[in-house]
Amino acid sequence: MKEIRVAEIRAAGEGLVLEGYPIVFDSPTVISEPFGQYIEVIRRGALDAAALDDTRLIYNHDFSRVPLARTPKTMRLTIEPVGLKMVAQLPDTEEARAIYQAVARGDLSGMSFAFKVGEGGSTFDPATNTRTITKIDKVYEVSVVPFPAYPQTSVEARSAMTEIWERLRSPERAQARIKINQILLRRNA
Repeated sequence: MKEIRVAEIRAAGEGLVLEGYPIVFDSPTVISEPFGQYIEVIRRGALDAAALDDTRLIYNHDFSRVPLARTPKTMRLTIEPVGLKMVAQLPDTEEARAIYQAVARGDLSGMSFAFKVGEGGSTFDPATNTRTITKIDKVYEVSVVPFPAYPQTSVEARSAMTEIWERLRSPERAQARIKINQILLRRNA
């Protein structure tokens, strides 16, 4: 399942260059889902075998817009001790200039990324309510986003889950939460 998370970005260098760390290792983050919150940590080494060769930089996860950059030609992704570093050369377009200026002014300061966890690449500890990611297969895209403070799973999964969650009555929600935890425990056993 494709998932999305957030991080920070800044304007850098000459021209329309943006850089940031869309993925930060070993940094606990609270993830909010319709069924509750949990802590997530992406471990150093999780990207060691990840596909990073066809990743796009877009605005706000909107694939209907022209990408702002793409690896390997106009965006470079490098794994550093702190996390995944992104450096992107934006095109000289009206939209790219507006995004660059908003980042330079501090109006946009967040990044988000969409990714796929590899099989067996995450564990869940119900005692600490923590998901630990140790293997990411693919980073699909990194996005400049206006609201970076709210980490979330993928739009597709989140909208479907939210719809189902809203239809459930309170006792059904409690039962669903128990089932989700049972599934996560079985998967990690």
